[in-house]
Amino acid sequence: MWVMRPPATVRGRLVGLLMLASVPVCIMALLVAWQNYTMVARQTDQIALVTREAVASRFDAIRDEAAFLLDRLTHDLRITSSDPAVCQAALDASDASSLRGLVGLAVIAPDGRVRCADGVPAIRAELLTAELPAVFLADTGAVLTLSSPVSHAGENMGRIRGAVRIDAPRLVGREPATPVMAWLVQSDGRAVPLDVSASGSAEALPESMAAINGSAVPLMARGADGQLYSYAAARVTPALQVLVAVPADKTVAGARAVLIRRLGELGLGLLIGIILVAVGASHAVVAPLRRVIDAVRRWREGGPFDAIPDAAAPAELQELTRSFGEATEALTKRETQLRAAMTQQDLLMQEIHHRVKNNLQVVASLLNLQASRIRLPEAKAEFQSARDRVRALATLHRHLYAYGEVHTINMRSFLKELCGQLLQAMGGTDRITLNIEASELQISSDQAVPMALIVTEAVSNAAKYAFPGGRRGKITVRLITERDVARLVIEDDGIGIPAGRIETETGIRDGIGLQLIRGFARQLGATLTVTEDLGTRYDVELRLRRSAAREHATELLAEDGAEDAPQAAG
Repeated sequence: MWVMRPPATVRGRLVGLLMLASVPVCIMALLVAWQNYTMVARQTDQIALVTREAVASRFDAIRDEAAFLLDRLTHDLRITSSDPAVCQAALDASDASSLRGLVGLAVIAPDGRVRCADGVPAIRAELLTAELPAVFLADTGAVLTLSSPVSHAGENMGRIRGAVRIDAPRLVGREPATPVMAWLVQSDGRAVPLDVSASGSAEALPESMAAINGSAVPLMARGADGQLYSYAAARVTPALQVLVAVPADKTVAGARAVLIRRLGELGLGLLIGIILVAVGASHAVVAPLRRVIDAVRRWREGGPFDAIPDAAAPAELQELTRSFGEATEALTKRETQLRAAMTQQDLLMQEIHHRVKNNLQVVASLLNLQASRIRLPEAKAEFQSARDRVRALATLHRHLYAYGEVHTINMRSFLKELCGQLLQAMGGTDRITLNIEASELQISSDQAVPMALIVTEAVSNAAKYAFPGGRRGKITVRLITERDVARLVIEDDGIGIPAGRIETETGIRDGIGLQLIRGFARQLGATLTVTEDLGTRYDVELRLRRSAAREHATELLAEDGAEDAPQAAG
């Protein structure tokens, strides 16, 4: 599962926080930009709506005025005369000329005969045949036809019909600043242009009238010419509705350009803000932090912690620098004390090892002196074996203080000296070849003592019993290490005697040498394998461990660092 992680750097996190904090502002800016876009893009809707209301209102006024005139004419009984001259005189004497845009009148008898008529022949023909009220297109523009019944004493005397020109100037009252097209649409779908601006083109009509019919709000749609228009419709009679169209392509394109510019300005402002925050964070936070980090690195490499709180840095960072400086001073002081204590301890340990070595040498000399006074060979051999063991311990203690390392010992140099010393004490240096194969292994003193005694017993047994009668041979001591496992191999190419076994009244049993080797192996926690084939081979495998004293000192240093860490974190 993918989990979003915060940036790793302070600069990245500050930039991330800025971006997170700018989200509400960006959302508000986007909403405002979208509202502005919608408002500008829908300006043509408002123009279409206002024009539609004006056209519908003016249409109602013209229709009502024409209906009022026709109603007044119905009260003049002369229009009911069968004499066409009388009827015509009534029409001429009426105030029909006061109705602006009146282009035709006709009086129709109940049997359908024309009693009298006025106007151009084309209009008179429409008056006689059109279903009223109706709209048709004449040479002078759109014409509305109306009809009013004529009655006298409850008797039907016919009808009077009128035709009124309803072109755009009359409907709107003035030419609109924005190009507008308008139509009167009849119930059968025929649209008569009102020529509001220049020419009511049929190509500007919507592709489908279904969505516009009956809609109280303006709609934006494509015309038959593929251009974008804002349409507004209003029903003025049960059979007629006014349709207004305003070109919207340029307005929408301009609104879109403004929206893109606003979005670009918003993105540019956000980018500039991020850059300023990144630069400011680098100077105000990251740079002081970097100086503290460099000072800590120099201090860790052994130099002094020389970071000085920057007055321009944040107060928290200044406090962190001061606290870390105090912590480093405390750590340095504690480390100096520990080093002095460890040095004093090492000196004391060297003195102890020196005294132990001297005492062991005195004991070895006493044993050697006592062995020289003994005449019984078996007892003399036992004293010499004890002497060799004491000398091995004395040699080990000498190595512990002679090379300045009181907790570990270099096994290579120690084994060479120890084995050489053993052979020399037994007089076998000429006929017995000693081969030491050991790496520069530093081993703890608590493991070196049992290992030294194992080597002493094994090499002593080989020198005493493996090469009888002045026989020549070779003793090999090999110490191999792999990671934290050491393997000690002591072998000879002698006669392969029963490895320290001796005969007693109860049979053959292990001698003290083999018993000591096994005991020391158990003390080391090692695995011991003894092989008697073409010589004797001792194979000891053990796991190395660090010096307890060094581990204790390391723990003290770690505890001091943990105690001072909270001060540095403050």
